This record gives sequence, structure tokens and C-alpha cells, in this order.
Amino acid sequence: MLIELSLIFFISSLAMVFFQVPFWMSFFLKKGKTGIDIHKENRPVIPEMCGVAILISLTVLGVILYIIVPNLAYITVISVALIGGIIGLIDDLVDLGGKVKPLLTLLASIPIFILGQYQPHPALPFIPSTRLTIIYPILIPLGIAISTNAVNMLNVVNGSTPLLLMPIFLSLMIISFIQGSFSPIPVIALALGALLAFYFYNKYPARAFMGNNGDFFLGAYLGAIAITFHLEVATLVAMFPYIMHGFYALSSVGRLFEHKEIRNKPVVFRSGLLYSSSDPQAPMTLLRLIVLKQPLSEKQVGYVFFFMSCLSSTLAVITSLLTNVRLL
Repeated sequence: MLIELSLIFFISSLAMVFFQVPFWMSFFLKKGKTGIDIHKENRPVIPEMCGVAILISLTVLGVILYIIVPNLAYITVISVALIGGIIGLIDDLVDLGGKVKPLLTLLASIPIFILGQYQPHPALPFIPSTRLTIIYPILIPLGIAISTNAVNMLNVVNGSTPLLLMPIFLSLMIISFIQGSFSPIPVIALALGALLAFYFYNKYPARAFMGNNGDFFLGAYLGAIAITFHLEVATLVAMFPYIMHGFYALSSVGRLFEHKEIRNKPVVFRSGLLYSSSDPQAPMTLLRLIVLKQPLSEKQVGYVFFFMSCLSSTLAVITSLLTNVRLL
């Protein structure tokens, strides 16, 4: 039943987002909620905040899924993601700042505690059964905040969020099949359908931007799936590109920051290509690292992101196989 439902919800999510995005593109253009696509010669004006289509679609379909299959984990994932999305939506409207915003995302973990949807026993490859009764609850808010902000921080080129997240969600679906645990598959299918639909509008050259509301919703959604369905280690491995970006960016800047706060940009756009900045004060980011030796077009960078995510997601599946071998 869950497999059939997953297919239905994948198609529903894809269709709902696909047909909804043009409305929000027109709406936000009229409201002046736009951004400049800085990696284009003509610097086109693009409607922002269009990730609200994902926020609405996955929330509505997630509630319907819970009504059909009353699994508390489903409503937990949706609740966590919705809180994250609302924080991102507020930031889109009033700019919460680089310090307040990450702190607020800690609150997105509250439904996990209220509904008791976590197990303090992360399964690690080649390591006997772990029990983190005291530490694990402390790590939950941090985990949700990290996944939420990580997705937002690496949305730096057209299509980057869908290209990075689709392989990750697909790997979690494969892992669920391998483990014989089918309950996560419907909520993962919802995310895959939404991302595939949004990619049509967000791919190079982008016609719509995600906005913080979409990035935060999806980041919290991913973190909630990892915790509620006991997929923490696999998710951590799959998110390696995000971890690399966060490590380089935070270590070079020394604090949490927003892209617009950085005056010394890590990359320079020139003649259709992205070059690594020669400014020693510019932060080191994953994007800058990718173009360090050879300049690339924005479209090529998107493909590199996708390749890196496919690679790390494959490693996540292998990690899961090793874990299963250990458990056997």
C-alpha cells in the first residue's frame, strides 16, 4: 500500500508545485519581491519566494497522507518543515539577520519532542549498538538547525537546491528499501516530486528563485526525516557537499553570515564564467573551491554540484549497507 501511495503522492506533489509556481512568479513580480540574477550578463530580475509553492504543496499533501496513514512520523516531518518554512518566510519579508535566523531554526525541532518521534540509538557502521539518551536530545535542535541553514547557504547558482537535494532524497528512499522500512518512502516521494517540478523553473537560466522559505522548509524537512526515521548517519554522509561548504565558509569568515553581508565576494562573474576571487579577504566557499583552478559557467557549476551530491548520496547507500552487515 505504501509503495502505491508513494507513487500517487509523488505525482500529486509534482503536479501541484508545477502548476502553482507560475502563479507565485506573477504574484511576487507584481509585489516587487524580486532579486537580481548576478551571474548573468544582463542581470535579469527574477521573482523570489517562489518556494512557497513547495511549502504549501507539501504541507497540504503531508496532512492528507497523515489522514490516510495516521503515522505520527508523517505529521512530525511536516510540522518541523512548516516551522522552518515560516521562519524562512518571515526572513524573506523582514530580514531576520545572520545571527537571529539560525537561532530561530532551533525551534523547528519542537514537534519532534512533543510527539516523541526520535530514538537515541544511531546505527553506526562497525560500531556496537549506541545509546545516547542524554546527548541525543540535545543534538536534535542542532541537527535541524544545521540542515535547515545548510540548504539555504549553498543555494548560490541556478538550480542548486534541487540538484543537490534530489540525489540525497533518492538515496534515502533506496536505503529505506534496503532496510525493508517502507514508512519513510511516501514523505520522501513528496519531496522528490516537488523538487523535480521546481527545477523546471529554477534550472539555468532561472525563471524563479526559491527564497529562504523554500530552502528552510526543505532543509528542515530533510533533517526531520533523518531523525524521525532513524536515517541520521546516511543523511549526514549524503549531505557531504553541504558540510564541505559550511566548513570552508565558516572557518574562513569565523562566524555565521549571510551572502549579502560579505563585501569581498568569493567568486567573480566575467564574460559568462565564474572565476575564483583573487581577493585574499574573500571567504573560501565550495563554489570558490570548484572554480579555483578553472573558471566554469554557472550551468557547469550546477552540474558539478549534482555530481558531488550523487557521489555523496551513493556513499550514503554504501554506508547503510555496511551498517546492515554489522547488524546482521
